[in-house]
Amino acid sequence: MAGKTHHQSQQWTGFLAILALVGLVAAWALIPSALLEQTWQAERAQLRAWAGERTEHWIATQAMPAIVRMAEDATRTAGGLGDSGIERWLVDRTYASVLWLSTVTYRAYALVMWLLLGIPLLLAASIDGFYVREIRKNAFISQSPIRHKIGMHFLRIVGIAMVVWLMVPVPMPLVAAPMVVLFKALSIWLWMSNLQKRL
Repeated sequence: MAGKTHHQSQQWTGFLAILALVGLVAAWALIPSALLEQTWQAERAQLRAWAGERTEHWIATQAMPAIVRMAEDATRTAGGLGDSGIERWLVDRTYASVLWLSTVTYRAYALVMWLLLGIPLLLAASIDGFYVREIRKNAFISQSPIRHKIGMHFLRIVGIAMVVWLMVPVPMPLVAAPMVVLFKALSIWLWMSNLQKRL
């Protein structure tokens, strides 16, 4: 019975992954370059307004080498194309790809900044969860397998939400990055504090 449930879960995961891939390709083919330009400008302006000019400059400095390499590769690729309709569309899609990947790279570096700031919180959640588990173990209080499973599922959901936030090609609120760190700390605490007594 458990094997059948696990097999069905794998089938659903595969189906959802294929659906997400098809959606990503469709978005890449149809999204206007102007929207991606607005997203790129809005992300930078939002970070500048929220965290200051120096923080935005640091993230841009970290992300720019990768973005410049992508732009150079795209320029070489698009340079050999002609002036037919399909080739103009390919040039536009190349430009859109560079803008989209630049936004993803910029968001990734913003997330790295928040993760660096959130390391003390993640460590504190891990250590506190471990000691809560030890106290319960020595006080003969049973661990909650339901909470343990919630912590595991919550960690997966936070990971999926993080990837979605990185990939969505429209302006997203900057508060998503610190919320990822906060919910990751909460899920680690739930997972650690409810580990079974014998591993």
